Amino acid sequence: MKLPVREVTVFKDGHAYLLREMPLDPKAGGRVVLDELPIPVLGTFWPYASGGARLVSAKAGRETVAEDLPAVDLRQLARANLGKDVVIVDVNQERIEGKLLAMPTRSRDGTAAEGELLLVSTSSGTRAVPMMLVRDLEVRGDLQTTVRVEQLRERLTLEVQGGGEGASVGVMYVQRGLRWIPSYRLDIDGAGKASVQLQASLVNDLIDLDRATVHLVIGVPKFEFEGLVDPISLQQEVAAVSVRLPSFSVNSNLLSNSLMTQSAGYVGGDQGAQAPDTNVGSGESNEDLFVFTLRDITLKKGERLAVPISTFELAYRDVYTLDVPFAPPMEIRQGLQSDRMLELARQLAAPKAMHVLRLKNLSTAPLTTAPALVLSKGRALAQGRMRYTPIGAETDLEINTAIEIHVESEEHETGRVANARFFDNNQYGHIELAGKIVLHNRKRSAVEIEVSRRVLGIADAVEQAGSMQQLDLANLWSGEVRPGWWAWWSWPYWWFRFNGFAEFRWNVKLEPGASTTLDSSWHYFWR
Repeated sequence: MKLPVREVTVFKDGHAYLLREMPLDPKAGGRVVLDELPIPVLGTFWPYASGGARLVSAKAGRETVAEDLPAVDLRQLARANLGKDVVIVDVNQERIEGKLLAMPTRSRDGTAAEGELLLVSTSSGTRAVPMMLVRDLEVRGDLQTTVRVEQLRERLTLEVQGGGEGASVGVMYVQRGLRWIPSYRLDIDGAGKASVQLQASLVNDLIDLDRATVHLVIGVPKFEFEGLVDPISLQQEVAAVSVRLPSFSVNSNLLSNSLMTQSAGYVGGDQGAQAPDTNVGSGESNEDLFVFTLRDITLKKGERLAVPISTFELAYRDVYTLDVPFAPPMEIRQGLQSDRMLELARQLAAPKAMHVLRLKNLSTAPLTTAPALVLSKGRALAQGRMRYTPIGAETDLEINTAIEIHVESEEHETGRVANARFFDNNQYGHIELAGKIVLHNRKRSAVEIEVSRRVLGIADAVEQAGSMQQLDLANLWSGEVRPGWWAWWSWPYWWFRFNGFAEFRWNVKLEPGASTTLDSSWHYFWR
């Protein structure tokens, strides 16, 4: 018996929370046998009965099941025609005529192991013919083309008491294999308005859906035991559960009545963009998760489905950003091999200003991390990466390199004091540096440019109304990729004792054809 999926909550990471349910058949005698076992995350499998019925137990096991299948080879054809008169021709052209009595088998682990002999009753006695020597098999009379095969099948048996008209039985659990991938399409008008469409791509490698209700979740779920399989699945990995279990912690609302598995969220409203054959419900919050609901979804295992979710407008403004990467101290560069010097030069090549759209999320749902195709008045402009943005917050969608904003960057040593500090029986020199960034606006319109420069050392001064700050080492790489050269050298303990990481920032507005120079200075100590 198949248990249909009534509702499924789909997360972007591939987990799905399934609710499978069917009416309780009064003729079933309180026993419902399902011919498949799910593979749930440990602790998420919950069978139930409703409508006056009470669940007594749910038992998983393996049973031997006989099934009539087409005979597809000589062995199966012989087994299907046991008891009939046959003519066997072996590989030596010998004809053996008689009644096919049996094909001896031996039970192994609850299943029948195929034998290699045909027992044939001939005029002179019973003859055992090795199956491997049989070339032809002729059956006298009607040919039986199906064979009964015994197979070991997994079964889930639900024992139920009570119930009547309207009673139902079902299971709910979390399993991997069904995910959704969001994507955005933004069409900007050049005047600060962006028409946005959200689309969902469903990737179903889990189970057939037939007119099911599908909830698509924006948010980050937490499944404490996602790497462990529930014992109900009869999977071998479960044998190691007792060894691998970490300290127990409870996700108190993992299977709450609201069908969500996590905690607390954003208030959403109507997102009613409707696909031709799909009923898209309004988005709504549930704790830390935001949910879009699709109704009447039919999608077989192995199929993919793209569904429009919502259409809305966002305000944006054009902003240009420039990040000047920091470089290793000159003392390190002098000891690098030629190939690494070339690689370092490539990494530190003249930085480029980037054109970004600064979006203000005044829609009724948070924006989720997803690919974003950007168009300008219907023409493709770029593809960027939308980042998670709560309602009311701003986010930057990076699109293209701003080739009409010319950038020049340099840094140079301005002074050096030997033996400026003494620590742990060692002398440390004081090295002073200055940096300069020159910007030229070659566009026909004024631009806003946000400039940042990170350096190794201690910030001393910043000009042109800029700001400076020392960065915490623990948060230095937050959200960023560590430079490739960082691992080329083993940083000594004294570097972090005397030095740090500094950042300079400027907000600049440049009129068409204008230019500006941004100055900064810093120092570090070296042994």
